[in-house]
Amino acid sequence: MVGHLGRHGSIARSAEHVPAERGMWLFLLADMTVFALFFGAYLWEFGSARDEFTADAAALPVPVGFVNTLVLLTSSFLVVRAVEAHRSGAFDRARRFLGGTLAGAGTFTGLKLVEYALEIAAGHGLTTSTFFMYYFVITGVHLMHVAIGTTLLVAWQRALAPGKAPYGPRWAEGVAGYWHMVDLLWLIIFSLLYIGSYA
Repeated sequence: MVGHLGRHGSIARSAEHVPAERGMWLFLLADMTVFALFFGAYLWEFGSARDEFTADAAALPVPVGFVNTLVLLTSSFLVVRAVEAHRSGAFDRARRFLGGTLAGAGTFTGLKLVEYALEIAAGHGLTTSTFFMYYFVITGVHLMHVAIGTTLLVAWQRALAPGKAPYGPRWAEGVAGYWHMVDLLWLIIFSLLYIGSYA
């Protein structure tokens, strides 16, 4: 048995509990595999044109990328707290934590759009160089994942409103897992494109 009802209707999870549905883990693995192919191709090109990549990477606003890293890490922490609150039946508290996560998602998106505007204004576009092709494609696909994750978070938060029928804990865990993937992918992107290109 996966779990049983504890005090106040909360779910007491056993050692066999696997967060989210197993199919969600397969989806996340497949999605991360696609990004792994992007990262592999980037590293291959970087190895053959190190000087060019290093020069282009110097144009990236590292402080903005660093702030966005902190924003996503904070949002992931808030998602963890939202899942804990959801599991215990504290839906109002879960909604507040999700509100913080959504604020982080909005901040990340806003800063990323500002960063794109700065790069384009400086004459850097998708066809400027191989580095910027990878930069815009990889960060653009990641931003699309942020948008999808934001949509899922909004649906989760709205389902917790008074009078609504909340989704089950496994659904909440699945959304949280997706958001953690978005966070993890950004950590790799920041490490490779913003910092690793100086190595």
